[in-house]
Amino acid sequence: MEDRFLMYLFYGSAIVLILILVFILLVVKRKNKLKKAVNKTSINYGNVCVFFDEDNNVTVIPYKKDKHGIGRAVENPMFLKAPYKPLELGSLVRSSMAMCSGKIIHSDSQLMSKLKCKSWDEFAKGKRNISIYYKEALGIVLNTTKRKPDGTYSFNFRGYEKVLKKDVSDEELGIVIMSLLERCR
Repeated sequence: MEDRFLMYLFYGSAIVLILILVFILLVVKRKNKLKKAVNKTSINYGNVCVFFDEDNNVTVIPYKKDKHGIGRAVENPMFLKAPYKPLELGSLVRSSMAMCSGKIIHSDSQLMSKLKCKSWDEFAKGKRNISIYYKEALGIVLNTTKRKPDGTYSFNFRGYEKVLKKDVSDEELGIVIMSLLERCR
Protein backbone atom coordinates (compact mmCIF):
# COMPACT_ATOMS: atom_id res chain seq x y z
CA MET A 1 0.00 0.00 0.00
CA GLU A 2 2.79 2.36 0.91
CA ASP A 3 4.52 1.65 -2.43
CA ARG A 4 1.37 2.64 -4.34
CA PHE A 5 1.10 5.84 -2.36
CA LEU A 6 4.73 6.72 -3.16
CA MET A 7 4.14 5.89 -6.84
CA TYR A 8 1.05 8.15 -6.96
CA LEU A 9 2.96 10.88 -5.14
CA PHE A 10 5.83 10.59 -7.64
CA TYR A 11 3.49 10.75 -10.69
CA GLY A 12 1.50 13.60 -9.19
CA SER A 13 4.68 15.56 -8.49
CA ALA A 14 5.93 14.91 -12.02
CA ILE A 15 2.66 16.17 -13.52
CA VAL A 16 2.72 19.31 -11.37
CA LEU A 17 6.36 19.94 -12.35
CA ILE A 18 5.56 19.53 -16.06
CA LEU A 19 2.61 21.94 -15.75
CA ILE A 20 4.84 24.52 -14.03
CA LEU A 21 7.46 24.19 -16.81
CA VAL A 22 4.80 24.61 -19.52
CA PHE A 23 3.48 27.70 -17.74
CA ILE A 24 6.99 29.20 -17.52
CA LEU A 25 7.63 28.51 -21.23
CA LEU A 26 4.34 30.19 -22.19
CA VAL A 27 5.17 33.25 -20.10
CA VAL A 28 8.64 33.54 -21.67
CA LYS A 29 7.20 33.13 -25.17
CA ARG A 30 4.60 35.84 -24.51
CA LYS A 31 7.25 38.23 -23.19
CA ASN A 32 9.38 37.67 -26.32
CA LYS A 33 6.36 38.30 -28.53
CA LEU A 34 5.56 41.53 -26.67
CA LYS A 35 9.21 42.56 -26.91
CA LYS A 36 9.07 42.17 -30.71
CA ALA A 37 5.84 44.18 -30.84
CA VAL A 38 7.50 47.11 -29.13
CA ASN A 39 10.74 47.01 -31.11
CA LYS A 40 11.98 50.55 -30.62
CA THR A 41 15.20 50.30 -32.61
CA SER A 42 15.28 53.65 -34.36
CA ILE A 43 15.05 53.80 -38.12
CA ASN A 44 17.73 56.32 -39.08
CA TYR A 45 17.97 55.81 -42.84
CA GLY A 46 16.45 53.96 -45.73
CA ASN A 47 13.96 54.07 -48.55
CA VAL A 48 11.57 51.30 -49.52
CA CYS A 49 8.65 50.76 -51.82
CA VAL A 50 6.01 48.42 -50.44
CA PHE A 51 3.94 46.74 -53.15
CA PHE A 52 0.67 44.87 -52.54
CA ASP A 53 -0.79 42.52 -55.14
CA GLU A 54 -4.49 41.65 -55.53
CA ASP A 55 -4.22 39.07 -52.74
CA ASN A 56 -2.39 41.53 -50.43
CA ASN A 57 0.90 39.63 -50.71
CA VAL A 58 3.74 42.07 -50.07
CA THR A 59 6.95 42.81 -51.96
CA VAL A 60 9.32 45.31 -50.33
CA ILE A 61 12.05 46.77 -52.51
CA PRO A 62 14.81 48.73 -50.71
CA TYR A 63 16.34 51.48 -52.82
CA LYS A 64 18.61 54.49 -52.82
CA LYS A 65 19.09 57.33 -55.26
CA ASP A 66 21.74 57.08 -57.94
CA LYS A 67 23.98 59.95 -59.06
CA HIS A 68 21.07 61.36 -61.13
CA GLY A 69 18.63 61.31 -58.20
CA ILE A 70 16.64 58.34 -59.51
CA GLY A 71 15.65 55.61 -57.05
CA ARG A 72 17.40 52.31 -57.79
CA ALA A 73 17.04 48.96 -56.05
CA VAL A 74 19.65 47.73 -53.60
CA GLU A 75 19.92 44.28 -52.04
CA ASN A 76 17.18 41.71 -52.54
CA PRO A 77 13.47 42.39 -52.48
CA MET A 78 11.71 40.87 -49.49
CA PHE A 79 8.39 39.06 -49.65
CA LEU A 80 5.51 38.39 -47.27
CA LYS A 81 2.56 36.16 -48.10
CA ALA A 82 -0.95 36.98 -46.88
CA PRO A 83 -2.33 36.59 -44.31
CA TYR A 84 0.10 38.37 -42.02
CA LYS A 85 -0.08 40.51 -38.92
CA PRO A 86 0.88 44.21 -38.68
CA LEU A 87 3.86 43.17 -36.53
CA GLU A 88 5.23 41.00 -39.35
CA LEU A 89 4.71 43.73 -41.97
CA GLY A 90 6.35 46.41 -39.80
CA SER A 91 9.29 44.14 -39.03
CA LEU A 92 9.80 43.39 -42.74
CA VAL A 93 9.76 47.09 -43.64
CA ARG A 94 12.18 47.94 -40.78
CA SER A 95 14.67 45.27 -41.86
CA SER A 96 14.38 46.32 -45.53
CA MET A 97 15.10 49.95 -44.62
CA ALA A 98 18.17 48.83 -42.69
CA MET A 99 19.53 47.19 -45.87
CA CYS A 100 19.74 50.54 -47.70
CA SER A 101 22.88 51.88 -46.06
CA GLY A 102 26.08 51.59 -48.07
CA LYS A 103 24.78 49.02 -50.53
CA ILE A 104 25.54 48.70 -54.23
CA ILE A 105 22.82 49.71 -56.66
CA HIS A 106 21.42 46.87 -58.77
CA SER A 107 20.62 47.19 -62.46
CA ASP A 108 17.04 46.96 -63.66
CA SER A 109 17.74 43.52 -65.16
CA GLN A 110 19.10 42.26 -61.82
CA LEU A 111 15.97 43.52 -60.06
CA MET A 112 13.65 41.93 -62.63
CA SER A 113 15.53 38.67 -62.28
CA LYS A 114 15.02 38.72 -58.49
CA LEU A 115 11.34 39.60 -58.95
CA LYS A 116 11.00 36.82 -61.56
CA CYS A 117 9.45 39.23 -64.08
CA LYS A 118 10.40 40.24 -67.61
CA SER A 119 9.69 43.96 -67.18
CA TRP A 120 8.59 46.59 -64.69
CA ASP A 121 5.16 46.77 -66.36
CA GLU A 122 4.67 43.06 -65.74
CA PHE A 123 5.67 43.40 -62.07
CA ALA A 124 3.66 46.57 -61.39
CA LYS A 125 0.46 45.45 -63.10
CA GLY A 126 -2.38 45.47 -60.57
CA LYS A 127 -0.13 46.36 -57.62
CA ARG A 128 -0.70 49.14 -55.12
CA ASN A 129 2.33 50.92 -53.68
CA ILE A 130 3.29 52.84 -50.57
CA SER A 131 6.58 54.74 -50.54
CA ILE A 132 8.36 54.86 -47.18
CA TYR A 133 11.54 56.78 -46.48
CA TYR A 134 13.48 58.31 -43.64
CA LYS A 135 13.89 62.09 -43.54
CA GLU A 136 16.19 63.34 -40.80
CA ALA A 137 14.16 66.41 -39.83
CA LEU A 138 10.86 64.52 -39.68
CA GLY A 139 11.27 60.78 -39.14
CA ILE A 140 9.62 58.10 -41.24
CA VAL A 141 7.56 59.49 -44.11
CA LEU A 142 4.84 57.42 -45.77
CA ASN A 143 3.16 58.38 -49.03
CA THR A 144 0.45 56.49 -50.91
CA THR A 145 0.65 56.37 -54.69
CA LYS A 146 -1.41 55.90 -57.80
CA ARG A 147 -0.28 53.79 -60.72
CA LYS A 148 -0.03 55.48 -64.09
CA PRO A 149 -0.75 53.69 -67.39
CA ASP A 150 2.99 53.45 -68.14
CA GLY A 151 3.59 51.41 -64.97
CA THR A 152 5.16 54.19 -62.92
CA TYR A 153 3.74 55.50 -59.66
CA SER A 154 3.17 59.06 -58.43
CA PHE A 155 2.32 60.32 -54.95
CA ASN A 156 -1.36 60.92 -54.20
CA PHE A 157 -0.52 64.03 -52.18
CA ARG A 158 2.18 66.66 -52.33
CA GLY A 159 4.31 66.79 -49.24
CA TYR A 160 4.16 64.24 -46.47
CA GLU A 161 1.02 62.17 -46.19
CA LYS A 162 1.92 60.47 -42.90
CA VAL A 163 4.95 60.97 -40.66
CA LEU A 164 5.98 58.64 -37.83
CA LYS A 165 8.66 58.93 -35.18
CA LYS A 166 11.88 57.12 -36.01
CA ASP A 167 11.48 54.87 -32.94
CA VAL A 168 8.00 53.60 -33.92
CA SER A 169 7.28 49.96 -33.01
CA ASP A 170 7.04 47.31 -35.71
CA GLU A 171 3.40 46.72 -34.90
CA GLU A 172 2.46 50.40 -35.11
CA LEU A 173 4.38 50.75 -38.38
CA GLY A 174 2.50 47.77 -39.81
CA ILE A 175 -0.86 49.13 -38.65
CA VAL A 176 -0.22 52.51 -40.29
CA ILE A 177 0.89 50.90 -43.57
CA MET A 178 -2.20 48.70 -43.66
CA SER A 179 -4.48 51.67 -42.92
CA LEU A 180 -2.93 53.71 -45.76
CA LEU A 181 -3.34 50.89 -48.26
CA GLU A 182 -6.97 51.78 -49.01
CA ARG A 183 -5.81 55.18 -50.37
CA CYS A 184 -3.61 53.57 -53.04
CA ARG A 185 -4.94 53.38 -56.58
